[in-house]
Amino acid sequence: SYTYKDNTKQVLSALEKAKKNGLTAIGMTAEGHAKKILTKAVYTGDKDYKLTGRLRNSITFAISGESANISSYSGDHGEEGGSYSGTAPNDKDMAVYIGTNVEYAPGIELGTHRKAGAVHFLQGAASGHGQEYKQLMEDSMKNA
Repeated sequence: SYTYKDNTKQVLSALEKAKKNGLTAIGMTAEGHAKKILTKAVYTGDKDYKLTGRLRNSITFAISGESANISSYSGDHGEEGGSYSGTAPNDKDMAVYIGTNVEYAPGIELGTHRKAGAVHFLQGAASGHGQEYKQLMEDSMKNA
């Protein structure tokens, strides 16, 4: 006599959780890369303007259909910051988004800001580490 138990729901649930964990690991890693790129390019050396850390501190990530990983931010020395509301697009296939809502960030990213050349901190974090991100997702799925 054989007994059959259908564990499909549990397996699918574990895989979804592993996928979300993998995306979270990728988001955290991408956030770190973006902050490192930005810090190296903008926050080092002598500048003729004040650096508050507001842009760097605002960089975060969000997984499809969820709110940003952080809810608020400020400058390094208590300067005014901002907050996040809303959610990332609710994609059919889950994704992770990295970004900032600081109004002058596009100027830094694209090089149109009056005080700095292009610093592709978001593009570099999103596209420059594909193999690393792939490994993070594979590790998460293996641990499911």
